[in-house]
Amino acid sequence: MTLEKYLKELADEEKPLKQSGLLQLSGLSSEEMFEFKTEWTRMSFDRKCEILTRLIDLGEDNLELDFTAVFRASLSDQFDEIRERATRGLWETDDRVVIRPLISLLNDDPSPRVRAAAAMSLGKFAGMAQDSKLLTRDAERIRNALLSTIDKEDEELEVRRRAIEAIASFNSPEIGEIIREAYDCDEPKLKQSAIFAMGRSADTQWLPIVLQEMQHNDPAIRYEAASAIGQLGDESTVPHLIMLIQDDDFQVQVSAVQALGAIGGMLARRALLQCLKLGDEGLEEAAQAALHSIEFDEDPLGFRSQG
Repeated sequence: MTLEKYLKELADEEKPLKQSGLLQLSGLSSEEMFEFKTEWTRMSFDRKCEILTRLIDLGEDNLELDFTAVFRASLSDQFDEIRERATRGLWETDDRVVIRPLISLLNDDPSPRVRAAAAMSLGKFAGMAQDSKLLTRDAERIRNALLSTIDKEDEELEVRRRAIEAIASFNSPEIGEIIREAYDCDEPKLKQSAIFAMGRSADTQWLPIVLQEMQHNDPAIRYEAASAIGQLGDESTVPHLIMLIQDDDFQVQVSAVQALGAIGGMLARRALLQCLKLGDEGLEEAAQAALHSIEFDEDPLGFRSQG
């Protein structure tokens, strides 16, 4: 079926969405996007939501698929929820062409949910800047936009906290003060975001705080602390993570397992192998994925399996 015919079928709400058809929306050219936009404007709100949700799921399951053009075209939709879903679809993209539209949404979109999603998408690019994989001028635009959002006293809490999480990768004394201020406040969600930011900063100065928060009575804080430990990557923290495998909260357990996979080493590997014997299907699945992560980090080209 040609793309033109498929797009007309896509607009027909009586016909169910098929994965084989949706795959045609990956990597659309400029000419194909013109055809897509023509049909997209005729679709109902519900159909657009359904399509974007399916594309997000497909993109998460297969990183080779690229729906960036579709998501980008949806950023200017009249409906808040469509713009939010489209922005969520860009969370993993590394195409710099979306940086300006995301900054525009963060600065000016009337919906707090869209602004928060834009901040989260910009976090990916902030991480690229930290790894010197982004043009200096792009990095400055992102940093300035996030700082401006954080400084707005009347900005919604959800937007500010996502901006704090995103900007952490720039890791300067100024950013460190922002993280510390968020951590010291009485708002639990800001505290969670501050701990997340500590991990994303990749700065081991935060280790004592994060280790302390692994004992917090709030499972959401313990979850973020375990995740941050994994990002900080200090092998001396492995025994603390192993203790969290016995946590009362399943999500905290999974966070600890994932962190062990990120850090690696013999002790982490042994702990993960023990998880495979606990009889908990969910935990076993997480441990298996973590072990694969360690194996890939240690042998990314697969030489051992060839021996």
